[in-house]
Amino acid sequence: MGKIQSIQSFSTVDGPGSRAVVFFQGCPMGCVFCHNPDSWAATGGEELEVEVLLRRLERFRPFLRQPGLTLSGGEPLFQPQFALELMERAKRAGWHVALDTSGWGPPETFIRIATAADLVIFSIKHPLSPERLAPHCNSRDISQNWRALARLPIPVWLRYVLIPGWSDQSEALAALAGMARQLPNLERLEVLPFNSLAEEKWHQTGLTSPLFQGTPLRVTEEAVRAAERLIGWQPDGKSK
Repeated sequence: MGKIQSIQSFSTVDGPGSRAVVFFQGCPMGCVFCHNPDSWAATGGEELEVEVLLRRLERFRPFLRQPGLTLSGGEPLFQPQFALELMERAKRAGWHVALDTSGWGPPETFIRIATAADLVIFSIKHPLSPERLAPHCNSRDISQNWRALARLPIPVWLRYVLIPGWSDQSEALAALAGMARQLPNLERLEVLPFNSLAEEKWHQTGLTSPLFQGTPLRVTEEAVRAAERLIGWQPDGKSK
């Protein structure tokens, strides 16, 4: 049995093409910019068997150009056995399976589950001071898991949320560029602007974040483009 926070039938921003997304319940990271703080608690969510979940997903297949499935959360590696079984059975059923992860978890577990994916979407919190944005992360494991991806024959996307005063420092962006150059199988690096759409969720769950106090933080398109130029990474792995 797995605990699922929600299921999205159609998405174009969680991997290539159009795909369904399964949001896992449970995440220990505590990210201050999380869009799904209601997915943190390990005791929440709907309990489902893999077979039942796959039957639900099959309802969405006719509306997807090519059947794609992304495991997100929460953190899928917080429920490793369920995530692995779902990935393996979905792939046998013809789904392209992406793992959207923070890189949390023991390296042995991470490698085993990442190897089962068709694509790994790695959401790094901060390349230099991850605990500032994710108070409960294990930066050593995350760094080791990132480097391990270079040894796997699996495409990787790297995602980074740009937050004014928190993750937009030039030294952080330079370190992010260094991370990108470590992976010959890195296909895409996405800089995403922080937005405050999750603020109401934070209030509803009774949680507080320094990002949702005082004047709302704004990230312009120009700031995102400037960050991308500073990072200077290209798909061929070379710097601009």
